[in-house]
Amino acid sequence: MSDALRDFATEPEYAPADEALPELSPQIRPAGHNDNEAVAAPRVGERVGFEIPPAIWGTMVACYALFLGLLLAATGGAHAAFAIVISAVYVAMFFGTSRAMLAQAPTQPRSPLASYGGKLASLYGPLGRGEVVAQMLVVPGAVVLFGVAVLVIRLAVF
Repeated sequence: MSDALRDFATEPEYAPADEALPELSPQIRPAGHNDNEAVAAPRVGERVGFEIPPAIWGTMVACYALFLGLLLAATGGAHAAFAIVISAVYVAMFFGTSRAMLAQAPTQPRSPLASYGGKLASLYGPLGRGEVVAQMLVVPGAVVLFGVAVLVIRLAVF
């Protein structure tokens, strides 16, 4: 047998030793074991919140409302009012769902961004207030600019 096959057939060097296996394996209790004497930790529910200041949420709602208003003005009202009303219902459902979820949860602590110099923990590291505002409002801001562009084009053409 070649050296490569012999090395492949043997156990790797990183395998745990047999004496370490009892420490790594879970403790198995007998079927009749009853652990009623142990005090269980109280259940508190999830403590993770949105951690976004209410001003950012309000700005997002205002951006989408402004966009729908601009579309209503650009389309002349009656022609597209039904579609715009349906869009407004979807926007209300989007923000209403998060509000309803927060109403069911325990009281949320203040956002870390509410205090001066506060940082918001993210996947890529802590973010300051300006960075969070920029990341959260770039899409709603672009949507408003799109609504302005539609209105300007409509006014220029007709």
